[in-house]
Amino acid sequence: TEPDPDRYEHMHAHCDVLVVGAGPAGLMAALAAGRSGARVILADEQSEPGGALLAEPLDHPGAVWLRSVTAEFDACPELRVLTRTTAFGYYDHNYLCLLERVRDHLPPGSAPHLPRQRLWKVRARQVVLATGAIERPLVFADNDRPGIMLASAARAYVNRYAVRPGRRAIMFTNNDG
Repeated sequence: TEPDPDRYEHMHAHCDVLVVGAGPAGLMAALAAGRSGARVILADEQSEPGGALLAEPLDHPGAVWLRSVTAEFDACPELRVLTRTTAFGYYDHNYLCLLERVRDHLPPGSAPHLPRQRLWKVRARQVVLATGAIERPLVFADNDRPGIMLASAARAYVNRYAVRPGRRAIMFTNNDG
């Protein structure tokens, strides 16, 4: 019943390459295009690039590689990284819509000069969809109860957030994860 107190923006952008997904494949696609001088937009829904590599220990070769690749982004002046950004529409002639959550993660009232969200309407010469894969859960009764998690979730709790996922574990697996 009251007006929305937040501000919203929309942007129109053109680029040579739009990469959706900032896991290993998306990072390499964006870096290769950026090295060539192309105008590149790299969009990922996470708060930082890396995808599954973010769940690796800091000394893991993949995590070391991730830091070197993201450091090289600075040498590509035409490469724009949009974090907290979800691609939600892919239309004719490589026209994509992206939603960037600019301030949703900040405490209420902080950074009032920033919009809450920004809608990007992007026309790209080429699009790379590097959205990764999702670990599929095993199906059994009550597999959605608290404390039941995928191996990738337990790995992220430990390596990314330094949180112990539990005190006792029962493993039920169908892959090497």
